[in-house]
Order: sequence, then C-alpha cells, then structure tokens
Amino acid sequence: MADTVNEFPEAYAQALDEVLTTSSFAARYGETDAQFINAKTVNVPDIAFASDKLSDYDEFKTANDVSLTYTPYTLANDKQAVFHVDAAEDAETASIRSTQAAAQYERTIFVPAVDKDFFAIAAAKAKSKGATQLTAANIKDEIRKARSQFTQAGLMGGELYISSAALALLEDAVDRQFSNETSITDSIGSYDGFQLFETPDALLGADFTVISGGKATIRYITKRAVSYMFAPGSHTQGDNWLSQHRWVFGTIVPKNKVAGIYTNKAVVGA
Repeated sequence: MADTVNEFPEAYAQALDEVLTTSSFAARYGETDAQFINAKTVNVPDIAFASDKLSDYDEFKTANDVSLTYTPYTLANDKQAVFHVDAAEDAETASIRSTQAAAQYERTIFVPAVDKDFFAIAAAKAKSKGATQLTAANIKDEIRKARSQFTQAGLMGGELYISSAALALLEDAVDRQFSNETSITDSIGSYDGFQLFETPDALLGADFTVISGGKATIRYITKRAVSYMFAPGSHTQGDNWLSQHRWVFGTIVPKNKVAGIYTNKAVVGA
C-alpha cells in the first residue's frame, strides 16, 4: 500500500499545466504515399511534355509526347529519443514521467524541431530569396513579388508564414474602415490571396516565407515513426521503465517546383 497514490500531488498537477503544447506547420504538407527506393531515399515522379505548343487539328495524326521520370531525394533526418524512468521513483510520482514523457517530448521538442527544419529547407530551395529590410511602406510590395512569381508559374494563392515583427508592419500598412466601434480589430487573417500564419521567429528563420501549390511544391515525408515501451523486468537496462523512439523524416522540394516558394530575410546590418 505504500506505493499507492490516489491522486496527483498538487506540485505535479501544476507542472503538467505548465507544459506548452504545439502543432506542426509541416503537417499541412505531409505526404503518406511516398515511394521509397531504399534506406532514406524516396522517388518523386515528374511528368514532362516534349512541347508546350498547341497542335492544329490534322485528324489526330500528330501525337504529343509525354514522359515520366523519377527523381530520387534523400530524407535528411534520422532522430531518436530514449527515456529511463526509475520504477521506485515512478511509483512515488503517480507515474507521470513514464506515461507522459514521450508525448510531451514530441509536442514541445520534436515538433518544433521538425518545423524549424521544414522552414529552413523551404527557404533554401525558394526560387527567390529577398533580402529587403522591411518597412510599413514597402512590405506590401515585397509580398506582391511572391504573388507575381507564383502567377508566372501558373499558381494561385498559398500560405504566408510571417514573423511577428513583419506582421506588425503589414497591419500598419493596411488601411481599414471600421463600421462597428465595439469590435475594432487590426489583425489580418489573409492578404493578397494568401492565408496568413504568424510563425515563431525561432522556427521561421525569415521575415516571411510564402508557399503556393501545397504538397505539389513541398512535401514533408515521414518514413518511420515508432515507439517501444518496456516495463521494469522486461529488459536488461536496470529497474526502470524504458521507452525508445525513432523518427526518419525530411522535407523535399522537387527541382521543377521551386517557383512555388518565395522568402525574404533582411541582411543583418543592412
């Protein structure tokens, strides 16, 4: 009976309440049907036509040539996490660590790391990489550059991931008419055909990054995501709960889809 805990001690309940949870930006572009060649290499199909000219009608004598090629891409990340929780200590603390450590780790450490990697790849592969020091006077013009790039590539709309500082400039730059003084707001949910997402600076690594074309432009791929849980006495690594976790994942941008990404990051000191 000494090991029985009928309710969470107040200190532990407060600790749980302080844990921040988050959701992944990269999940929007998650690809579940990737074709793997071996190890961490994935094949991405590309369809190409021999000509972009329209053929005149000639009783269907002239055929259009179409080719299908596969381009291999390698997933960059193979990560793990291992937790040992002493069985005696776990019994004294209502099994909080053994039952919740992995989930909290995934939400607060793994998912942010995935998003940081995702945005870094997006910025590195972007067709255009602006370095303009943003102001309220020029931010709309800089965002329009992304729209123009996408239009020329036959793309419409997309997602605008923007830092808090850049979003504040955009809010200051937009003129509004308020009809009801009891519900005045200066927040912006969409702009210039783009859905806005205010993104933490530590993850975004830019003033803003715009993505058009969804998963046709950029894909977040997970090859393996597994978890193993061993009770005390079922393994040979001590008297503890043992949990092991592994994630094989990466973000890819097909070489012919870079026009679907635009990013801006001002040069420090400029």
